[in-house]
Amino acid sequence: MIDHDMACGACGYALVAIHRDGGVVYEHPVTPAADHPTVPVPADRFDSVFRRCHLCSVHQPWWEYRTEAATVETIDDPVTIIERYSSRWHVCGECAHLIDTDDRPALTRRCTDVMNWAPDSPAALLLAGLHEAIILSREPGRTLITTGTWPALPLKPPALPRIRDRLAALLRGPTGLPHPLADPAVRHEIADGLDQGQFTWIDGEFTDLIEQVHTDLPATPVTERIVPSRVSLLTWANPVGPHRLAAASWTRHQHGWRIVAYRTIHADLPEHVLTALRHEVGRLIPVHVRDIPDDHTVTADDPLAPLAATWLVIAQQLTRDEPTPPEPGLGRSYRRARRPPPDIRIVRIKPAARRTTTVNTAGGRRPPEHRFWVSGHTRHQPYGPGRTLRRDIPIDPYLKGPDGAPIKASTTVRILGDHHH
Repeated sequence: MIDHDMACGACGYALVAIHRDGGVVYEHPVTPAADHPTVPVPADRFDSVFRRCHLCSVHQPWWEYRTEAATVETIDDPVTIIERYSSRWHVCGECAHLIDTDDRPALTRRCTDVMNWAPDSPAALLLAGLHEAIILSREPGRTLITTGTWPALPLKPPALPRIRDRLAALLRGPTGLPHPLADPAVRHEIADGLDQGQFTWIDGEFTDLIEQVHTDLPATPVTERIVPSRVSLLTWANPVGPHRLAAASWTRHQHGWRIVAYRTIHADLPEHVLTALRHEVGRLIPVHVRDIPDDHTVTADDPLAPLAATWLVIAQQLTRDEPTPPEPGLGRSYRRARRPPPDIRIVRIKPAARRTTTVNTAGGRRPPEHRFWVSGHTRHQPYGPGRTLRRDIPIDPYLKGPDGAPIKASTTVRILGDHHH
């Protein structure tokens, strides 16, 4: 998993995740002496988490730089303040641009302007020294931060091949990603899987349905019965679930799957910074990576619950798909590169059937008024000569109820289309 998003329970600041000795520890970016200890708690327990660039303290950070640990001692007679800085620096796009261009004076000016410090003040001179130490001691490269709270960026079906290619380039390229995508072999395997199969775009009505029903998802084993085998990238019309997932991909292993969930990445940045971000990163970033074995169970509180619910509805044949062309000119560029043409499919809920149902109210059980999840179970199935033999077959969770009836979810109801062929 790479979606470590922790904050300090004492102060509400986002913490820095450091992988050490096979585990993860969390630190404050700066720790004044004799201040409170770190109290790591999941960030989603807070209404808001203070995410800030460690340099300018203005914008949300995008990049993590690694440096030597630094200690700054400030003497303001009779008080001496000692601040110990983490070796990880979370930096916004604009400050990152100044670091990468080694523009120390501009970086210091940017930060002193925010603090309203005079350029020749002792604090400004101290800050300039700290910036010089960061730039001169930083390790090569930088790592993309994947736990931010960015505005959603709608993904359109014709653009999916271009978005996929940019994502695959990110995975194959030098840009740092958190564990476990720090491993080049893992990154290349995921990128190779993205290059194969079709694109699936879940339309708005289907996405709304998933947003409603995934919170009631029964325990669902992940098996070949429900996982689409030909899909290389699945995207929803709008972000789904509490983690606001925008897309997912998966690759088959001998004993299971590697599943990656993505979010869109967007920001209000200066044009030159945004252009560089789009070129290096693209529009999707991986926020959740999981290796799961066959028959691993996904429940409603799992980050992958929206994906499992989407698989189940498709496997139950409640949907239809239709092809859609890529962006103009994209097909020609694929042919020039001798690549197979992109196969983009829009998946929609089947339309409701129009027919009259007669209900016998004189006796017997009244049919349900809603559709609802039925948990997975085993059916004792007859087979063989004269259907005299019996065998147990697994039945995956499914939506049950009259054709065309609304779906009963936790708090809302929506009409689900007919599933007859």
